[in-house]
Amino acid sequence: MPAVAVLAVALVLGFELAAGGLDYAPAAVPDPCALHPWRDTHGLTDIENRVALSALAGAACELHVSREELVLAFASDSRLQSFRRTHHITDDRLAEAARAGLIRAIDDAERAGRLNGLAATALRFAAEHAPADQITALVRRLLG
Repeated sequence: MPAVAVLAVALVLGFELAAGGLDYAPAAVPDPCALHPWRDTHGLTDIENRVALSALAGAACELHVSREELVLAFASDSRLQSFRRTHHITDDRLAEAARAGLIRAIDDAERAGRLNGLAATALRFAAEHAPADQITALVRRLLG
């Protein structure tokens, strides 16, 4: 029986190598500062998800980190504190990055035709003038 297992492993490895297994490279982490066009959205949940992703990308761009790293940081208070210490980010800096991300999300939604100009202007005004802790809390809520 062990010989059959060795043969099976060798066969799988052979197929992997033939299929280019040595050429594998992980995908590059997307640049959070690059604008990503909105795909078609269907319903409020899709728009909320798209706004959350856009806001996170904008905040990540401001902080010079990946969007994925920022998502993981917002997963819990302890992770957020660790992220802030690692990157030397103050509460004010985090709030300003969250604000910039939210404004970017509003701009992206308007550019994609998901918000009309009047609604975008009102939301932008609210984002620019809301207290910093409320902006950070909003980003956390958007992550669900």
